[in-house]
Amino acid sequence: MTPTTWPWPGARSHGWTAVDISAEGALHAVSVRRGPAGRPQTLRRAHRAAGAPVAQALAEVAHQVGVAGFPWVLVMQRGDYHMLVLAEPSVLPQEMERSLRWSLGSLIDYPVDQAHVTWLEIPTKLLQPNRARQVYAIVAQHSFIEAQQDLFQKCKLKLQALDVRETAQRNIAALLEKKGNSEGLGLVHVAPTGVHITFTYGGELYLDRFIKQALNEMLAADEAQRRSMFEHIALQVSRSVDFIARNLPFMRVQRVLLAPLPLGIELHEYLVANLALPVERLELAQVFDLSLTPDLAAQDKGCSYFIALGAALRCLGSSV
Repeated sequence: MTPTTWPWPGARSHGWTAVDISAEGALHAVSVRRGPAGRPQTLRRAHRAAGAPVAQALAEVAHQVGVAGFPWVLVMQRGDYHMLVLAEPSVLPQEMERSLRWSLGSLIDYPVDQAHVTWLEIPTKLLQPNRARQVYAIVAQHSFIEAQQDLFQKCKLKLQALDVRETAQRNIAALLEKKGNSEGLGLVHVAPTGVHITFTYGGELYLDRFIKQALNEMLAADEAQRRSMFEHIALQVSRSVDFIARNLPFMRVQRVLLAPLPLGIELHEYLVANLALPVERLELAQVFDLSLTPDLAAQDKGCSYFIALGAALRCLGSSV
């Protein structure tokens, strides 16, 4: 079985093809390379609606979007992994995984010896040396990872890495932080399964929130119901900013970005009116050279491909 890095950093490559497969079987895939000036450039994109067998849909998408020599990264759905904040054990790096497993046994719903475990540091060591250190522990079942490897092998594709949605979103935020400004940046993304909220600083993920809210319910809601949903989103952003101010004072959150929205969701105006911080629309052209895929500049397309685009930023050769 082909070795797969999970979930990062993955082998460096001048380009990556990323795919986001929904629980229902819809696929969004995009190929991204490091452009001549170091800016990420989208080369191709493809989509398949749910309905066909996933292996068939993946093979069809690969024919459209695959680029010779580009490895693939698959972004997992939230239900396929756990991402938990744990105290960082005071052990050697080679002992970290085994130590984290001791803490995970009561936190996951399957035997820990069936889990693949990795971690992401929450880097407060230099900024708050007296603060207890924490890590994000990322956990998925071996059987799930093996099933994804089998799927890609069946399609004769090189699955090089699996990634999680939080870090894919972080990758885009990292390129939008104002450099040299010690800026903490909030980023809100409305997805089909819920609302993803991340806060980054220095290109690192420090805080994430997820509001489980089906998009079809949001679209079908009447004005009062939708206002209540928007109020909940604004409240979570405000509480998160307050939490950061109390616990991570080095990280001054100066603005919130709103990722491209699904058509029919007028969240921007509500957040502008109800948050104390500036709220700006995120345009994908701020991050990517879209000259070869100009339709990705449209709000609905940008929303659908947002997480796949973030995962494909491995092409920049950073820690993502």
